Amino acid sequence: MKKLIFAIILTLVPTKVFAADTLESPSDMFFEFKAGKFVPNVDKEFGGSGPFKDIFGTGGSMLYNMQLDYRIFKGFGSLYIGSQAGFYWISGKALLLDGTKSDDETALWLFPVGIKVTYRFDEFLKRWSVPLVPYVKLGLLYTFWFVTEGDGSIAEFSEGGAKARGGTYGWEFAAGLALQLNIFDPSSARNLDIETGINATYLFAEWVYNSSDKFGADKALSVGGDYFLFGLGFEF
Repeated sequence: MKKLIFAIILTLVPTKVFAADTLESPSDMFFEFKAGKFVPNVDKEFGGSGPFKDIFGTGGSMLYNMQLDYRIFKGFGSLYIGSQAGFYWISGKALLLDGTKSDDETALWLFPVGIKVTYRFDEFLKRWSVPLVPYVKLGLLYTFWFVTEGDGSIAEFSEGGAKARGGTYGWEFAAGLALQLNIFDPSSARNLDIETGINATYLFAEWVYNSSDKFGADKALSVGGDYFLFGLGFEF
């Protein structure tokens, strides 16, 4: 009888261990790091050709962004609320009074922060194990900005005038598609979850429309635009 009980225990233990290993840890958070080429729409009020193009050209520079979300609803898809923070820097040659370029360096710095609501349609993944997750985002932004001279000091709009710094608020919409990477190596994904609590990793691309112009105010530095971002996401 004792041998029979011991044999039953040996049969059950591996099953329980396997089940524990395959279960995902709880996940309600999503973190993203993303980047992409960006040309702020500073020249919007000049009809597309203005000081930004004259100083910095048309190539733009890299925008870096981080976003952290918390899931508030899980049903037909998942709904998140979160915050984001970004960084952008571009340099060029300052203009002289006659409009020609000088030898002095100048740079535009942008620090966008905001809150966002994100809806992820993860039904393809949950129902049919298709590792594609389309999503949309909507949020409010406030972008701190300033212009520096070659020595790093804040530039002035004119000699002895106001400092070239301020902030612009607005709204933002984004639509994207994420590819879950767990499917390519389930064993490593399970080990990562056990060791770190990260349930899944994603590669994604998103298109962003940023309308940071103080909702159309006349005297606002427009620092929005439309652009693509590419990044890596972690669900935990």
